[in-house]
Amino acid sequence: MIPGFWGLRFFPLLFAVQQALEGRLWLAIGNENAQQSHWLALGLLFFAYVVWPFLVPFSTTLVEQRSNRRTMFLGLTFLGGALGLSLFVPLLMNPDWIPLTLERHSIDYNSRLIWDGILPQTVLRAVYAGIVCIPLLLSCEKSIRVFGVLITLSVIVGFLFAQYAFTSIWCFMAAIMSVYILFVIGQIQTR
Repeated sequence: MIPGFWGLRFFPLLFAVQQALEGRLWLAIGNENAQQSHWLALGLLFFAYVVWPFLVPFSTTLVEQRSNRRTMFLGLTFLGGALGLSLFVPLLMNPDWIPLTLERHSIDYNSRLIWDGILPQTVLRAVYAGIVCIPLLLSCEKSIRVFGVLITLSVIVGFLFAQYAFTSIWCFMAAIMSVYILFVIGQIQTR
């Protein structure tokens, strides 16, 4: 394994776990098992709110060759971790903040956030997307930039066409895009 790429190589596996949680959530919702649904939703939101805004900039930092960009990506790592914890920790203390609903064949997590009333949801999503996308788009590694373009396009598509269930839809699209990372790592190992 190429040093620096170790964090990125786990993306497809982590997305698979996240998607498995959502698959189980669909079954729990169908069986009207509220407690199981809540815990599965928390599991998925842990990935969406905590893991990705921290792990994406951190993993990109490990790949980056330029020190000024590494510093910026490290700053985004800490910002992503702080934002993620501020989104997720209140959900642990307030179970009723995750009112799961089905919307057009998708799960709408529509979780209440401590930022509600302070920042519009669109601004919060833009900050989150920036934390995730900017390091990928600015990476010195071309293959990471391509992945960044794919992820950014998935943000745009999710926002334009599936705003009603953005978290679920974007996570699904990003999981599909993460297969590209397997291709990249395979290419790097054959160099």
